[in-house]
Amino acid sequence: MSLYHTAQSIEASALGQTIRESTWLFPAIESTHLLALALLGGAVLIISLSVLGVGLKASAAEIYKGARRYMDAAVITLLISGVLLGVSEPVKLYDRQAFWVKMISMVIAIALTYFAFNPMVRRGSTGLRVRSVTLLTMAAWLMVAIAGRWIGFS
Repeated sequence: MSLYHTAQSIEASALGQTIRESTWLFPAIESTHLLALALLGGAVLIISLSVLGVGLKASAAEIYKGARRYMDAAVITLLISGVLLGVSEPVKLYDRQAFWVKMISMVIAIALTYFAFNPMVRRGSTGLRVRSVTLLTMAAWLMVAIAGRWIGFS
């Protein structure tokens, strides 16, 4: 079975139809998705600015300790709500370049965040390397957000 046929099966599922045909379910899920994106953006931004020496006076490691739970909750909420949004219209998404850009950007952003950025900040790393990773992480999450908006307009 091809990926396209899988998308058609998902779209025809009871869950896909329920989300797509409901007056309030899709907008509620999308609103949750956007609120989680804002929460993630805020958490990443406040930690990143601290790493870059801009913003709060506390160390990046201290700010990370306070912001991490929000960042983690936002990522989990984004993944769950994103899957639910995708289930409602996978055939449409399959044909959109913006969707694939978002998915690739998201994999890169999550990998950078959890395997490079977070460990470096948690250890209190300083210098060019952590600043470079910080800028890449911010750029990756920004690309996820831009591609998400692009999906809505394509």
